[in-house]
Parts: sequence; C-alpha cells; structure tokens
Amino acid sequence: MATQDKPLPPSMQSDKTDHVLYMATHDGVAQTATALSRPHGWDNVMQALAQGRPEAARIVATVLPQTDARTARTVEHTLQRLLPRQPAMVLSATEPNAAATGSTKNICSPTGMSTTWRKKAEQAVTKVHDIRLATRTQTCLHTLQRRVPSA
Repeated sequence: MATQDKPLPPSMQSDKTDHVLYMATHDGVAQTATALSRPHGWDNVMQALAQGRPEAARIVATVLPQTDARTARTVEHTLQRLLPRQPAMVLSATEPNAAATGSTKNICSPTGMSTTWRKKAEQAVTKVHDIRLATRTQTCLHTLQRRVPSA
C-alpha cells in the first residue's frame, strides 16, 4: 500500500483523500469502510498518511474500526511499517483502547517485526512531543521496549 517509492503528486493525492473525507462525513463511516475495503481502496489514504497529512490519520482513526478483519489486519500492518517514518501521524491514527482495532499496542507491537524496525520505531516515537499524543506515545514506547523472542 504505502510502500511504493513514489507517492502520488500532491494535487492528485489531495483530491482523492478529500473525497474519502467527504465520503466519511456525508455517506457515513460504514459505507466508507465498505468502499475502502475494495482492492486498493486504502492505497490513497495510506499514501497520504505516509506524506504526513493529518486528514489521512483522521480517516484511519474513524473508518478502520468499521472495516472487515482482513482489511483491518492489512491496514494495521501498513501502519506498523509507517511508524518509523511518520510516528506522529501513525500514533494519531491509532486507537488508545488496547482491545480495539487499530490500537496503539497493536501498531507498536514488535511481534513479527525485525529488530531494525523496532529500533527505528523506538527512536522515531521518542521524538514525538505532541501533548495530545502523550499517552499513545508512552503506550507505544512501552510496547516497543517489551522483549519479544520472535522479533
């Protein structure tokens, strides 16, 4: 999804992300989740998140809990991969409730991720100083620092 080397040009990306925001606001979260669950539906949102666009984080936070399980796992994995590059954006897209889809603990979990990823993610999250993200930052750091045998 967001791992492509070249993001869409900003004007083209803005239009597509704005359209998804419009859908979420006017068509409802459930209908937007269904639309985004189609093949490549989340690509534009993840690219916008990779570019550091706050509206993409709002889309993820709002729509992800309404998606099917397979889509949720894919989006969560993409968020994990983006964490070292866009920690503030990713954290703002997470759900503080540990039991919820897209939770901070799920996204920051080092399980199945490389040691290099964990170190880069930890360094990146340490640099997040947004007071609105303080609890998520601490939760993420605590989760990242947890030792996992398979990581």
